Amino acid sequence: MRLLVWLYLILISNSLSAFVVYEETRIWNRDSITFYFLDGTPEQQSEVKRFAKLWERYTGIKFIYHNEKPGFFNFKQFYTISFKGDSNQSSVGRVNGEIHFGELSENIIYRKSTVLHEFGHMLGLSHEHQRADRPDFLNKAKVLEQCQIQQTKSKNWCYINILEQNFDEVFVESEYDIDSIMHYDLRTITGDEKYQDKSHSLSYTDKYYIAMLYNQNIPDKTLKKMHQQDLWEQQKFESNANKEREKNIMKLSTSSCKPLAYPHKSKDGKYCESGFMIIGADGYSLADPEFKTCYISLKQITEKIQQHPLCQLSKKQLNYKRKSWRDDFLSFGNCKRLDTNKRNNQEFYCTKGFSYVTKNNDLIGDKTKCYGSEESAYEAMKKDDVCNLSNTEFNRYQRQQIIAQKRKLTTKYCQVVKKKYRNITCPRGFDYTIIEKDYTDEPINSKCFATTHQAINAMSKLPYCY
Repeated sequence: MRLLVWLYLILISNSLSAFVVYEETRIWNRDSITFYFLDGTPEQQSEVKRFAKLWERYTGIKFIYHNEKPGFFNFKQFYTISFKGDSNQSSVGRVNGEIHFGELSENIIYRKSTVLHEFGHMLGLSHEHQRADRPDFLNKAKVLEQCQIQQTKSKNWCYINILEQNFDEVFVESEYDIDSIMHYDLRTITGDEKYQDKSHSLSYTDKYYIAMLYNQNIPDKTLKKMHQQDLWEQQKFESNANKEREKNIMKLSTSSCKPLAYPHKSKDGKYCESGFMIIGADGYSLADPEFKTCYISLKQITEKIQQHPLCQLSKKQLNYKRKSWRDDFLSFGNCKRLDTNKRNNQEFYCTKGFSYVTKNNDLIGDKTKCYGSEESAYEAMKKDDVCNLSNTEFNRYQRQQIIAQKRKLTTKYCQVVKKKYRNITCPRGFDYTIIEKDYTDEPINSKCFATTHQAINAMSKLPYCY
């Protein structure tokens, strides 16, 4: 039978992508496989049975499960399943092997992906990303460092599971498939966000080739329909799982903290593109550095909200804390915060949010930029070159600003002057107008300005003056 399968797969190997089984791998040759659960809760065991059905669908092999351990003299072909340990792993295509689910995710979507992956090993499939013909970037030593950071695993684990390549003689091979359930997620391997989150179920090629290996009676047309149905079911499964997960996370809110899910933003414009951000119950972000993180793990979010002192405050205590933060964010270096509706010397202000000015209340740059929170304005101050100047450098900067401002009072055809005309009435405090350089009997228009800065800005918009 194995030879017939091999000859058949040679004929189709150039038409699809992704599948690899090695020559020494022991392939199952029976209508059913028996699994013995050595431990695990009823819920854990139930999920494994539920998710593994997808492999049954395409192999035609029935999976039989028992809760008692196999007898010492049991010579039947079987697998044992345990939920103990600190990793997920499986023997590869080895009759009477074992599967360990010791590091299952709290996220049911990833749990399903893990079960399918380990059962793929059980059926004889090896890691797709460890093939000899994988992309060159996976052969770089840097991948080893990235794996240790992203996977929080040992150097040895990363080498064995990712960097090491398999050059064994191949029994069944096709073109490389990044979508295979046997391929690790490139984003979790490299930490590079440019890679999309991969599928959490079997790729079409996984199904096609496993059917060729075990269940050749499925017509191609039928297999395509089955795959399309699977895609719809997977979308529905993931959508419901994400809704339920978000619902459970949002229930963790306290009187001073609450989770925030994308695409929602805090009142001061903070958000996470993936995962959840923890913000104040009043809708504003929290200034503490620990709350700058986007959390994906339900366990992390739960621990942070239930244990962090900021999340145990009453609403009144949170308000006091906000006032304390406002004082902390009042000034930095040569700069100070400009509060909502407060004007700087150039009469600019923010109708919403906060800005910052020099300690002399002068505008920095050509326009006032407004920020959603005192903290955001403070963070901008910390990065501004003017705010970070030494006293000597800042005094020199101010003198340069005065000189530059005087130069801007005059253009090729116009100039800004103090009002001196009887035929124009300006409100008190609006003392500047724009006139022609060679015709000074009256201003160019009847507009008056409170500061030279405003007049200069207005003059810059008059084509006639340049």
